Amino acid sequence: MAYTDIDILQEEADQSRILRSTVDYTIGAQSIQATSEAYRHAWSRRTNGLQIFTLTGWPAMRPDSKVWMTVTEAKVLGDATAGAHLGDAVFTIHNIVPQSGQIQFRANIAFGQPLPVITDFWVIHFT
Repeated sequence: MAYTDIDILQEEADQSRILRSTVDYTIGAQSIQATSEAYRHAWSRRTNGLQIFTLTGWPAMRPDSKVWMTVTEAKVLGDATAGAHLGDAVFTIHNIVPQSGQIQFRANIAFGQPLPVITDFWVIHFT
């Protein structure tokens, strides 16, 4: 399958909903600072099949950011506060790629009809 056969969904992160915390760690004479971020994004379009998602407008995101994420069916299209729904569809994440100011990933929604999607991110930036 060529990339031209895969739909690309692009939306912007809501900066007001990104939770941030910075921590300083000292081990012996060495000090490390890390910023942790958590964010839930409700995508504005129903989708299914293999898709490439791009979330822009995340200034702290950079190529060396460490990202953990989930994808699931949303209870309500476009509403990050409504929660998730465990239905019959199987959702999987592939190829998480943090970039400067954005993150891109593949998701497969194995279901015969388009569904509402939410993604949860936990990100660590070491300085």
